[in-house]
Parts: sequence; C-alpha cells; structure tokens
Amino acid sequence: MKVNIEMLAAIYKLGTAVVCADGNINPQCAKPLTNFFYGINGFNDEAMQRVVDYANKNESMTAQRAVELITDFDIDAKKKIVNLLADIVRAEGELSEKKLEMFNGARSLCGLPESDEPLVDNSSDVIPPTFLAAKTNGLAYPFMSEADDWQGLDADIAEHIGAERTEVVRFTAPLNILSKRLGLVDCHLVFLVDRNGYQKDDIGDNMTGTILYGSGHEILGNIVFALETDKGYELKGFTSARLIEDAYIAINAAVGNLLRLE
Repeated sequence: MKVNIEMLAAIYKLGTAVVCADGNINPQCAKPLTNFFYGINGFNDEAMQRVVDYANKNESMTAQRAVELITDFDIDAKKKIVNLLADIVRAEGELSEKKLEMFNGARSLCGLPESDEPLVDNSSDVIPPTFLAAKTNGLAYPFMSEADDWQGLDADIAEHIGAERTEVVRFTAPLNILSKRLGLVDCHLVFLVDRNGYQKDDIGDNMTGTILYGSGHEILGNIVFALETDKGYELKGFTSARLIEDAYIAINAAVGNLLRLE
C-alpha cells in the first residue's frame, strides 16, 4: 500500500492521541511512534518534521479526517497500525486505563483488527456462535446456534426468519463498508433472507435489509446477520461478544438507527 503525507499525518495524529490520552506525555510511550516512522525506508528528520507539521498545522487534518483515512487502509496496513497503538499502550509497563480506552476507541472507529499480542486477556469475550436477527418492525436480537453443518445452520436461521430456506446476501457496497469498518480478517459480513419471500403476501419490507442491499431492491421479511469466510464461503456466527456488539452498533448507524434491541 502506497502512503502519502496526509496518510502518514493521520497515523501520527492517531498515535499521538494514544500517547497523550491520560495527559502524561511520557517519552517512553512516544518511542514506538517515532520508531514506526523511522522504520520506513528512506525516512529522516526532515520527513518526520513534515509529517508533524502536516498533522498539527494543516487545518484539514482533523481527528475525524484521520479516522476516515485510516478506516480506508487495507487490512495489512491496519494490522501495522493496531500493533503500533498496542506498543504505545504497553510502553509504560502498567496499562493506563485512559490509554486503553483510547486504544479501544480507535479500534472501533477505524475498524482495526486485534493486535498480534492482545493487551488484555479477552478469553471472557469468547461466546458460542451467535447470530443477529433483525425483524421487519425494527426489533433486533441475538441468538445462538450449535449446528456444525450448513443444513443444520440453515434450518436454525430459517426458523428465526419464518422461512423454509434461506439465501445469503453478500458483497453489497454497504456490507463491504461495514466489513472494513469492523476490521474483519479472512471473513466478511453477510445477511440471510427468506429465499421464497417474494412469493408470500404476509411479510413486510425490511428497511434495514433494503438499505444494506444498497440498490433500491426491496428486501422482504426478517433477516439474520452472520459472518462468512473469504475462502470457501462458510457461514459462521460471531464468537466475540465485543464484535457482535460492534456489529450491531455499526449496522444500526448505517441504517439511520432504525433498529432497537428486543
């Protein structure tokens, strides 16, 4: 991925926000940030000063602009960024609550994946495969499935949307944006619909599904959100409590807060 001065300034601005999160500018915390930049081939003091000036003096380089730029980075670049931020947080030895909060906020806003070495033990975050249903009336709820094959999973999901069979909706422009925002690695966000919904007269329009389909095509009936692997297109549930919570928040924001939890 090729980077320009604006992108480097966005990284500097985000990294500096984590360094200064608790109001204490510890040189030890800033060291991973400077090491990151000087590790770029050909980078020198003059280049560093240009980045700092752009981040601090250019009126267009707002915090929002930095988030927008980093959100659009590819997954390899995002992995480097999240590892950089994690190194900043752990630089003092003891984890600062404010820095950790800023780190988690940056991950959520920019759709960054997990760092290679998690900052905290997140074993309690692991949940059984869980899916998110969104009804035509705007109510949403999570449900679990222990099915270990497509036939069993299809039956479980079909039951929740009142269908005989389901169909997967994938790779629409809005879903692709959400997958990137959530920092998904080796998988993408999809939703499932009633395969025979258009033959039924008693199901209504699902505005959430219609918006996320993104082409003006009306989606009918209840839908279920899930993850699907990039290779093999295997359907799976969310296995992280935090990820499914982030997914609900991101989905709801994308559809104008039409959803509410049941």
